[in-house]
Amino acid sequence: MELSLAGLVGALFGLVIGVMDFGFVAMILRRASEKRIDAGGQGLSETVLKVAFVVNALVFAGLGYWFGVAMAG
Repeated sequence: MELSLAGLVGALFGLVIGVMDFGFVAMILRRASEKRIDAGGQGLSETVLKVAFVVNALVFAGLGYWFGVAMAG
């Protein structure tokens, strides 16, 4: 399997967008967790946030790679 330069650049941009998106996702998850703690429920573990970060980064990097290759032809 050959990696193209356009795909790698697309993956880099996708990763950057994924990290920015994770900031919003983490903010929403933490707010929901705080509401559950206030209601007497169990809080959000850091493991869930770590898994969400890895999944988010991989998905956006993959989409960026695919988009870069598609745009390069």
